[in-house]
Amino acid sequence: MKFNFAKVTNSRLMGSMGLLINWEKDKENIYQYFLLDAEGLGLADYVSLKNPTKDEAYREEERLMGGLGSDRIRISEDEALFLVNYYGNKNAYYEKSLPGDVEEYIDIINNYKSKITMEEMYPKICKEVTEDIEFINYMTMRFIAWDRESLKYFSGSEEISNMHITNINGTLLKNQVTKKDNGKYISEALYEDNDGYYVSKIAFNISKDGDSFKINSMLVTDKEPIYDFEVFDEISKEELVSIYEVSYIKEFIEKFYIDNPFLLRSDMEEGTFFTRFNFNNNHVKNEVYVINNDMRAIYYQVDNKFFVGTYSENDRKYINKILQCNYKEYIKLKEELYFEENVLYDFVESGSIDFEDFLN
Repeated sequence: MKFNFAKVTNSRLMGSMGLLINWEKDKENIYQYFLLDAEGLGLADYVSLKNPTKDEAYREEERLMGGLGSDRIRISEDEALFLVNYYGNKNAYYEKSLPGDVEEYIDIINNYKSKITMEEMYPKICKEVTEDIEFINYMTMRFIAWDRESLKYFSGSEEISNMHITNINGTLLKNQVTKKDNGKYISEALYEDNDGYYVSKIAFNISKDGDSFKINSMLVTDKEPIYDFEVFDEISKEELVSIYEVSYIKEFIEKFYIDNPFLLRSDMEEGTFFTRFNFNNNHVKNEVYVINNDMRAIYYQVDNKFFVGTYSENDRKYINKILQCNYKEYIKLKEELYFEENVLYDFVESGSIDFEDFLN
């Protein structure tokens, strides 16, 4: 096959990356889309398209990369195949099945050899971090995820890379960073592990190594358990829910998805759920990081209702204006409600099809 181009999102610090490779073979134009998961899966998703239209290729790229909040970086053929090989071999290590049509890429995993190292790839697959608070949030995230590789890269220390407080690749739900003396910071982390929710304090001593930050030392306190309802209170936020009545439901959902390929779509038993993320990860720069602050809106179709949840008045006005302009033949606004905490996602997970009944 003739290599045309490849690009990857520089989202390694968030734990996942989208990789696209384009080839030519016997007058066929082939697109391969990989989701690379650095936190326990390896290759998490794979799709290929042969001779797609420009719109089809664009939609699949947005589905893969649009929600990762990162730039898309051109890389070489060797770099792209190295990433497929590297992450594909993690699936066997983690005892996870390879996704999609495995025969289309298994030879890369089994046989491709490269002189590239992951350390050499890091400047490309990691965004440039220019602010100290952002760096502390990312390193706290990597520590909770038990990401030895990243801790080693950003510290140069085997001892730091082997430090952990979680049983598995945990998830940082909320973090508050407090700056102490020069180069010293405290993270107050709320996270999920395989056996529940915990809080812990992590002390960082960092310095600037050229243009990059470096971890000099870390100190971790004992973890303390926290109840799930306390976690909900910590990460919940105000929500504005707009409720529409839908006509021609199937036609509307397909048109809506085609028009908005950057949305994450989940087909549920009762309906269809979409998540709209911000196009950047600027929320990581805040002194208080919350995992769901990268969500701009959620949409849920159930029965003949279409619910839209937003988290600011500006987003409510903008998103609903676009909906009413672009889909006026399908939807009609019936009601708008304000909640002091997240409600719509809980409704989706409840399996209920009656929103009023759910609220009661």
